[in-house]
Amino acid sequence: MDVSAYLARINYSGPTDPSAETLRFLHLAHMRSVPFENLDISQGREIVCDEDRFFHKITHQRRGGFCYELNGAFAALLRTLGFSVALL
Repeated sequence: MDVSAYLARINYSGPTDPSAETLRFLHLAHMRSVPFENLDISQGREIVCDEDRFFHKITHQRRGGFCYELNGAFAALLRTLGFSVALL
């Protein structure tokens, strides 16, 4: 994952250490920048749960996503930054 591209996409330039404060800032930036959208579902496009595809859609295509995409991409970002993440 290209962390700098993801952070640029969510307009985030704050700390990246795995702390509660950083998590709060990242979460807020993500929610403000990456919208929920289900256009692929409604248009019958194939949905593949793959972190690389989530990352590409959100950062390079500058789109949002549905719950699996948003949570999967954000979890991958957090893991890369050193957070412990469990998807439930």
